[in-house]
Amino acid sequence: MKIDRCATVIALLCSLVPQVRGAAQPRQVRFVSWGGIGGAARAQAAARIGIDTHRLPIGWPDATGRYDFEDFDRKLRWLHEAGINVIVHFFNHCVPDWFWKRHPDARLCNAQGRRTGKFGPSLWHPAVLEAIRRNETAILEHLRKAGLLKWVDGVDVGVGHEGQLTYDWTGYWAFDPHALAAYRWFLVGRYRGDVERLNREWGTQHKSFVELRPPTRYTQSRECEVFEEFYREGLLQGAIALSEPVAARVKPRIWFWMSHFVRERERHYAARYPLYYMRRLKKLGRATVVQVSVVPGWQTKENIAGLKALGLRVIGEIYITPTAEQQREHARLAWNLGCDGFFVGTLENLFHEDGTPTAAGRETARIIRNWRRGTAP
Repeated sequence: MKIDRCATVIALLCSLVPQVRGAAQPRQVRFVSWGGIGGAARAQAAARIGIDTHRLPIGWPDATGRYDFEDFDRKLRWLHEAGINVIVHFFNHCVPDWFWKRHPDARLCNAQGRRTGKFGPSLWHPAVLEAIRRNETAILEHLRKAGLLKWVDGVDVGVGHEGQLTYDWTGYWAFDPHALAAYRWFLVGRYRGDVERLNREWGTQHKSFVELRPPTRYTQSRECEVFEEFYREGLLQGAIALSEPVAARVKPRIWFWMSHFVRERERHYAARYPLYYMRRLKKLGRATVVQVSVVPGWQTKENIAGLKALGLRVIGEIYITPTAEQQREHARLAWNLGCDGFFVGTLENLFHEDGTPTAAGRETARIIRNWRRGTAP
């Protein structure tokens, strides 16, 4: 009897001890914010209303290779102290001017020869992959040396247009020299070096693989179907390559991806195939959470269910700095689609510097309370 009584007391005392983060029952990912913070008060206020995860961006170094780690480290500590999941968001697509000056040919290029770096670099350019992988390694090494890596719950490896697994949907952007070389090499492999085999399948009369170029616009043709496979695979291989430095050094509990659906007419240009990307990344052990847009008409309940069937948590999003009305609309769309949670936007938009909520912040708190209770927003 005495032993049983001791065991009961020990069990009771253990239940009163706070759980270590990342232990048996880690905090779920449901209500996600992004961006800067401004101050510790905002992080504490976010935790109080139930925001459980924050994607904290860190970009490229300056032209001399220096990073602003001081500000990033401070924000990481604030989030950890507030009990919020910290997702290191590698802001890879926001390429600095100094890199473009060194590698002007790394900009995306369309069929008309127009180049842009607005939404990210060409993932086919070797200097791009090398620089981003080097940046990620440097950031992770800094966090390790600073003793902060243990407080990192996950990573968001930004890939493609605005850090999403997508291209700009205004046309095809695979006409820079490295993209063209990659496309031709892809075709050589697919058709085993036999251009006549390609011609029979496509109904064309090409003399060699060297003269082949991507289609300038989408048509219902075998050529476009094959190009779509190449285009889609480019994003996937970019995601794998850019997540490699993380996988080689740490084992994050949360692998966070941005992968939106979109309407059919834009899908071919954007190569937005979340189920394809997430299925492959999940097999590699590099997908836990996926954030999708919930813009009406871009996806279906079946699409969301398909992602959840892979064992992923799905976060719905539209707005970065929503009004109270927009937050309510956006949360309802996410709820009705069957998402596990929703993107709340930036903390600066939800709270004043002292942590008091704005109108959008008060509405967000109400929505989260209802969501947790199983009640529609």
